Amino acid sequence: MVVMRGVNDHEVVDFAALTLDKPYAVRFIEFMPSGADTDWRAMVVPGREILDRISKRFGFAGIDRGELAGPAREYRIPGAAGTIGVITPVTGHFCEWCNRIRVTASGMARGCLFSESETDLKPILRGNDPSELGKVILRIVGTKPGKHRLCKEPSGPSPLDMSRVGG
Repeated sequence: MVVMRGVNDHEVVDFAALTLDKPYAVRFIEFMPSGADTDWRAMVVPGREILDRISKRFGFAGIDRGELAGPAREYRIPGAAGTIGVITPVTGHFCEWCNRIRVTASGMARGCLFSESETDLKPILRGNDPSELGKVILRIVGTKPGKHRLCKEPSGPSPLDMSRVGG
């Protein structure tokens, strides 16, 4: 769930409650800019606020998933069957433990959602050479930035278009 202030942030506790009886992995993601958004910061509900809302209703405990588990910090409501994850691209840089790459609908791979650098995977896939594909993926992962630029730049339009990048 991409949490947006004034749009769906009132549903955070209800979504968290879905984990009580079912082994669901519910993820909450801070709203990020895309396309022509210029006033996106007003819509951000910080990860800490999301957790505070859940804590007031249910409480929670952190789950240690190891350092290669990905960008979500995971939690469990006491006695719940499922888990809650919070991804904080705006208020908490998770870049150092992000293990994701993005592949666009047109076959371009990015080492970071916010990177403008892309690698065309189509020729490699057409060549049907798994070892070459592995080398290219390792190169892409090796160029992942230590931090994204999202919080450094002033508000304004973003080059990120989620429908093109995949998100």
